[in-house]
Amino acid sequence: MHFFKKLDKKKLLFVGLVLLLVLSLSTAAVSSFDKEESRFSHIRIYLSPSNQYENYYAVGDTSEMEQCDLIAQKTAEKLKKLGFTVMVGQSGATLKSRCDESNAFHSDMHIPIHTNALNGEYTGGTHVYVFGSDEQTAAEAFLDTLGKISPGDEDRIEYKPDLYEVFTPNALSVYLECEFHDTEEGADWIINNTDKIANAIADGVYSYYSNIE
Repeated sequence: MHFFKKLDKKKLLFVGLVLLLVLSLSTAAVSSFDKEESRFSHIRIYLSPSNQYENYYAVGDTSEMEQCDLIAQKTAEKLKKLGFTVMVGQSGATLKSRCDESNAFHSDMHIPIHTNALNGEYTGGTHVYVFGSDEQTAAEAFLDTLGKISPGDEDRIEYKPDLYEVFTPNALSVYLECEFHDTEEGADWIINNTDKIANAIADGVYSYYSNIE
C-alpha cells in the first residue's frame, strides 16, 4: 500500500500501459504460432528412410539405414513443430509396405530419405529424384535447402519415373539422396550433420507448401 501511495498517477498510468503492451505482444506471438500450426496441420508427410542396412559407410562403422533412420526421426520432430502431420516408416520395412502405409495415411508428400554411393571417389552432393516435370517445383525446394549444405558440388534434379518409391505412392514423391556415403568426406559429413540435414529437409517441405498454399 505504501509503495503505491508514493507513486503519482502519471507513473501508475505508465506502468499500466507497459504491462498492457507486454501482455498484448505475448498474446500476439502465441496467436501467430497457433495460426502457423493450423495452417499446415492438414498436410500429411510420410518419411521413408532407407532400409539398405548392408550399404556401409566409408567411415564411422555405420550404414545407410542407420543414418537415414536417424535423419528421418529428426526431420519428423522439426516438421511436427512446424505444424505438419507426419508419419515415419518403420525401420527396415519393405518398400511395398512403406508405400501401402503411405497411401493408407493419405499422404500429401512421400519422402524417401537415402544417402548415395558410386565408386568410393565421387562426393557428388545432393541428388533429388522425382517422376517428371510436374514435380520440378517440389524438387527445387529441396535442392535449394539441402543442396547448399552438402559438400559435393554437383547437386541436381533427375526424373526417375522407374523408381519404385517414385511411381508407386499416391502422394507427390520427392526422393532425396543426401550426399555420397562411400567417400570419407561424404560419410563423415553425413554422420556429423544429421541435425542440419533434417532441418534442411523440413525447410524444403515448409518452403514448398508455403509457396503453394
